[in-house]
Formats: sequence, structure tokens, C-alpha cells
Amino acid sequence: VVPHSFHDMDIFPSSSQVHEMLHCANECSKRHNADYITFGEFCVYASELKSCYDNKIPRPTPLSKTKRLRRRNTVPQRSSKYQVFLGGSCNPTTWRKDIAIPTFKSLKISYYNPQVAEWGPQLIELENQAKQNAEVMFFVIDNQTRSVASMIEAAQVAGTQRKLMLVVHEFEKPGSVVMGEKITEKEFKDLQQGQRYLQDLVERQGIPVFDNIHHAVQCTATILKKNIKPQDLTIEDAAQPVKMAYIQIGDKLIKLREVFDDLDCDNRGVITLKDVCMAYKILTDKEMHMDSLKSIVNQHKHSCTDDLNDEAFDNCLIDFNQFCCIMTEFRKQADSQFPNLSALKNKASDILCSVLTPLAKLVDWVRPETRLDDKNSSHDIIYETTYRDIYLGGTRRSSTWREDIAIPLLKKQGLTYFIPQDGIWSERLIPMEITNMENSQVLLFVISKDSRSLADMIVAAHYVGLMCQVVLCIQYIEDGTEIDGEKLSEQAVKDYNRGRVYLSDLATRAGIPVFDSIEESVECAAKMCLQNSNS
Repeated sequence: VVPHSFHDMDIFPSSSQVHEMLHCANECSKRHNADYITFGEFCVYASELKSCYDNKIPRPTPLSKTKRLRRRNTVPQRSSKYQVFLGGSCNPTTWRKDIAIPTFKSLKISYYNPQVAEWGPQLIELENQAKQNAEVMFFVIDNQTRSVASMIEAAQVAGTQRKLMLVVHEFEKPGSVVMGEKITEKEFKDLQQGQRYLQDLVERQGIPVFDNIHHAVQCTATILKKNIKPQDLTIEDAAQPVKMAYIQIGDKLIKLREVFDDLDCDNRGVITLKDVCMAYKILTDKEMHMDSLKSIVNQHKHSCTDDLNDEAFDNCLIDFNQFCCIMTEFRKQADSQFPNLSALKNKASDILCSVLTPLAKLVDWVRPETRLDDKNSSHDIIYETTYRDIYLGGTRRSSTWREDIAIPLLKKQGLTYFIPQDGIWSERLIPMEITNMENSQVLLFVISKDSRSLADMIVAAHYVGLMCQVVLCIQYIEDGTEIDGEKLSEQAVKDYNRGRVYLSDLATRAGIPVFDSIEESVECAAKMCLQNSNS
């Protein structure tokens, strides 16, 4: 429901942005795992995204991406023998011979298929050349295999700015059969998180993610025929566009809620219109004149009073949803070209309409409009950006390597750090979390031997592809290991260790330091930070 409501207004948030919206809205309104947002929350989110679209807010450069590393990211392209490289899940999947290859053949598109009947070492160099030179990297992440190495590879490719087409078939449920084994609920959550993190990282680059191989194959043909990027595909191409997936928006609603709660001294869930004026001053450092506020409220029929005199003004109470609407309108007045509330109501779902009707009494739909040269304008809500030395990524849950090893070492060196969110906030890789990561000088990822760490390996590979300052600690899972009280099968150990081998190999080729000792990896990351400070 939520994504389609935005699509109707030519706003295309990523899956992780929608996840961030929902969870920040639930947090602000004290709802429990609700899958909807109210109209006031919708106003805040939509106006923020629309403003960013209008102002063409550029993609931020990770702090860990130094100028030297940025230059390394521009690799000269050689002539391509194959137009498409068919990467992703292999045996027992048959998507290549059943769908991709017949279609590409009919369209006279050349391809390289790494899935062969008899594999030999002599094929390694041929496969590497095909990967490096193909115009389009076509990956299918199926749910018949764990696809650990394939997901890691696709994440790395997404970071290299190459043309990537990605299809993800999500794991259906716990108990599903993968490589002849039923996956447990705990492994299902890890595999699901891995697939979602991959999708979030790919969408962050503006690349649409598909769930239909036929559509992805046709879109690949469109890319080659028109010589465009995957980011240029539209709904008409059977793609789901994503715009500015790097914009974090949940923090905007959190800030509004903090100010609202500060002014709601009696904890009644409402504030006066005079409080609204004070909130505006807190948020923008600019006065909101009473006359302006009266004018906005009075111009709408059936607002809290038909003739808002001084006494009625003092008694008019505003809840948080109405407060969000007013703050949205006061950022900038409505633009006549933007769809109004009635147009939205006609397109919105029944669930959304249920909150539109009562709130329409206060304010119609409006959007902000700010210009790049006005980014320091007093109309803009101010948010603080925090920077740290090291991002402590990698294994979470029961592992205590951060508290036992990393944090004491970093404190001794006088270095600061970020610790990733866990729990419900880590189900997807939300923009607020990525901002913390990209506001760190060095990215440390510890892939411990007592964790599957699939999502962490995917994130690490992506930032290796982006040519950021990354330090890795990779430990291999031993036979008979138990994770979350479950003994891993021989095939599972093989699959997760294959991913570790692949990550270690691509990192080594990129000049990324790789350790098997947590202490040595932390010391290396600290040394990098200190060298950055002295340079």
C-alpha cells in the first residue's frame, strides 16, 4: 500500500526507504509493527523526497572513499566479446537454459554462460575475462540454493558502477527445501536478510531489482539496444524505478516528534496553535506569524473552527498528524503543478483513504520547494550530521568482539566508532544506517566463525566494490559448528565458507587488508585512521 501511494505521485522510494518510513513512524506514534503510515507522516516523507528530487540532491561520497581510492575506481573498459555475463545461482537451477539463453539467442545478443557440464581450471581465466568485459552483468539469485557467493559477487558489482541487472527470487518460508535440505527458521531469517540487504544496496545505486526473469531479460535487451543504464529504465519497460534511494528520511519525522513531545507538556497528544508557532521557530530558527497560521487554517472548510478569532485560536488543539501537515505546508506553499489531495484520494487505497478524510479538514496536499542555492535558508529544518573514525560492522547477536576487543583498543587510541543497529531496525539496510556507515573514515567488518554473517559479507563486498577504506577479518566456519543452537550441515558449512573465500579473494585483489585475527584487524583499522589524521 505505502509504495503504490508514492508511485501515484511520481515518487519512487526504495524498499529500504519504505522500511525506514514504517519503522520510524511506528516509533514516533508508538504503534507496534504497523504496516501503514498516516497522512501527516505521508506528508513529511513525500515532501522530503519531492524536494530532494526537485533539487537533484547528489549522492553522498562515503567518507571512507579517499581521493586516491576514487581515482582507482575509474577502470578503462576494453572491447567486449560478450554483451551479457550470466551470473548468479547455478546448479540445480535451470533459468539460464530455460529462459535467458533462448531469449538472448532470439534477440541475437551474445552471452557468456559460466554454468558448464564439465568445469576445469582452464575456464577460470576465460570466465574472468568475460566478467570484466561484458557490457551487462546479469544476475539471478534463486531460492533453490543459498547463493552465498553469488550474492556477494552481485553486491560487489553494484559498487563498481557497471551495468547490473538483478533478479531476486525470495525464500518463501522456513522449512523450504534448499539443496535438498529444509532450512530452519533462524537460517531462513539470515538468508532473507542477505537477499534484502543485496536489494537495498543495488537500489541505493538507482538500479531496479526484478522478481521476474522474463522482464529482466527484456530490459537487458532494451539497455543494449538504446545504450542506456539500468537506472534509466521506466515502468513502461516493466521495471520498478528507484529514485535517490540514498536519501534518509526517517530522521525528519523523529525530529518533528521530539519537538512535538517537548511542547506537549501534559502528555495529552495535542498541542495548541501557539505551540505550533514555537515548534516552527525551534525547527527553522524563524518566526511563524500568528496571522499566517490563522490564514492557513481558516482557508480550509471544516477546520477546527469556521472563524478563527483569538479565543478560538488559543483553544484549537492540534495532534501530531495535523502538526506534520502544517510543518509540511509551512516549509513552502503548494506548487500548482503538484497533485492535490482530492487527486490523491481518488488513487489511494482504502487504507490510506481512511486517514485522508478526517485529516483533509486541516490541510490539503502541499509540497516544499527549495533551491540548491537556498540550502541554508531558515525555512529548512536543521539536522545534525555525526562523523566517526571506524564503523564496527560484521557479526552481531551473541558475539561480544566489539565490547571485549575493539572498543577498548579504540578508546586507548582516542578513536570514535559506530556500532550497527540490531533487532527490528536491521531487517533491512535502511538509509539512516548506511549514513552512519558512510560517515565513518574506515569500515571494519568482522566475519566470525560462529555466525553465518551473510548480510555482513554482502555489505563488505559492496564497499570493496566502491573502493572504500575497508578492513576485513574473515574466520572460517568449522565442521560441526552450532549457530544459534543449530548444528550446520556439511553443505551449509561449505556454502558459507565458499562465500568467505570469494570475499577474501575479491578484497585481496582490490588491495584490502584481510586478517583472521580480530585484534589485528582492529589495530589495522586504527592505524589507517591515525594515518588519515596525519596526512
